[in-house]
Amino acid sequence: MRKSNAFTLIELLVVIAVIAVLMGILMPALGKARELAQGAACKGNLKNYTIAMAMYLDDHDRKFCLPEMCYFSKLTAFPGEAYLSDHLHLRWCNGDVELKSHPECGGMMAKYLGDARAFICPTFKTLAVRHSDDQFFMASGASIRNYEPWYNYTMNAYLGSASGDVAATRVLKDTEVKHPATTFSFTEESARVDTAYNASGLNDTFMIPGSDSMIKSWLSQTGGDLRQVIPGPEGVGPFYDVIAGFHNAPTSDKLRGRGNCAFLDGHVEAFSRAETFYYAYPKK
Repeated sequence: MRKSNAFTLIELLVVIAVIAVLMGILMPALGKARELAQGAACKGNLKNYTIAMAMYLDDHDRKFCLPEMCYFSKLTAFPGEAYLSDHLHLRWCNGDVELKSHPECGGMMAKYLGDARAFICPTFKTLAVRHSDDQFFMASGASIRNYEPWYNYTMNAYLGSASGDVAATRVLKDTEVKHPATTFSFTEESARVDTAYNASGLNDTFMIPGSDSMIKSWLSQTGGDLRQVIPGPEGVGPFYDVIAGFHNAPTSDKLRGRGNCAFLDGHVEAFSRAETFYYAYPKK
């Protein structure tokens, strides 16, 4: 009798079991590789931001642009935002004003960012979901007709801002920054919120840890030690905004990793939310 070349049921089960074991071994490694690739892409994006900032400063007598208008030409609603009550705080996920497709909305740095590969970290795109716990998103997010997370890089509000809230802290020119290697121009923010550490997630075009009065209080608590001005219960209390924490974060808490920062000297480096104030503060 001719011997059959077909697999027996036991052999098939063994093969399936081996494949399952291999997948269990490989999947974490593949996930890590994907995370590293996304982090590298994010750093590449922000490297282009350092170049854009340098070009802008060269063309404008070393004066910073307004962080509030670095992306957009106006603070009032564009036609695609008329239905949003908090349009300024939801532009990060409103496809109707995405600058690659709508250059007519572009603000002070828009033309300098034209060569940026993207305005958003690929990791952020996977985390920014419609149930974001950002207070502004919860209030008005359902009104967005064209939901499209397209940016999460925001400008340091202590550089060039016209707001009276930071009049004592801000600098208007890069020549006023004594340590450009430890002062970021742009950083990543997260759409997620931990109210013990930050009052809101990504909601506008600028990163502001706190106002002049908050900074005065923080420095009095730490005896003037900038390194000790950290957000949260173990620090000086909640900030307005903090550096994102989704790079190399534990699976259970996507706020406890790191966020990439583009520094005024041209390099890009990642830091945790605990280091937000030190690297944002321009008057070290």
